[in-house]
Parts: sequence; C-alpha cells; structure tokens
Amino acid sequence: MSLKAIDIAYNKLLNEKEGMSFKELWSSINNELGYDEKIASRKKSQFYTDLTLDGRFIMLENNVWNLKSRCKYQQIEIDEDEFEESDDFDDEDEFDDEDEEENEEESEDESEEEEY
Repeated sequence: MSLKAIDIAYNKLLNEKEGMSFKELWSSINNELGYDEKIASRKKSQFYTDLTLDGRFIMLENNVWNLKSRCKYQQIEIDEDEFEESDDFDDEDEFDDEDEEENEEESEDESEEEEY
C-alpha cells in the first residue's frame, strides 16, 4: 500500500528536529513519489490544502510547517494584537445605508399613495 503525500509529510516532519518550509517539504515528497512535472503541479495545490486542513500540522512563520504536537502553546496561540481592525466592511455599511434610504423613500411613496 502506498502512502499519501500528507502521510509522507507527517513521517518526514516526525523525523526532523525542526519544521520544514513548504518548498522543502513538497520537494522531498515530490522526489519520493516521483511525480512528473505536470502531475506535480496539480498535486502541489492539493497537498497545500491538505496540510492546512489536517489538524496534525501547523504553519509557523515564513511558511514553515511543523507538527502541532511538537509546538508550544505560545507558538500556536494567535496573537490578537497582530490583527488590525479592517475597513473591509465599510463598503457593506454604505450598502446598508443605501438600503435604509431606499426603504424610507418607499415608505414615503406608499404614504403619499394612501393619501390620494
């Protein structure tokens, strides 16, 4: 039975003292599985997705991957101060304001129609 790329990655990281960059990890797995260039390019993105979804792995700084079980809590904990408040929702707020204005105008139009 052949191992999946994600299981090979687990075994490789298990044998490493520190994590590996994604590039190093993928290169190692690609060499072991012997993918040709075309297949490797398709499998690479799936492998990255698998890494991010598999709870055994964690991405540290600079796209370095390690086993979560090997990391201290301080490395895993998200520092909320790193996240700045975003203005991503400002556009939505504008749309909400426009919706409210439209609703008010419709209500006024309906009131005027009732008066006639």
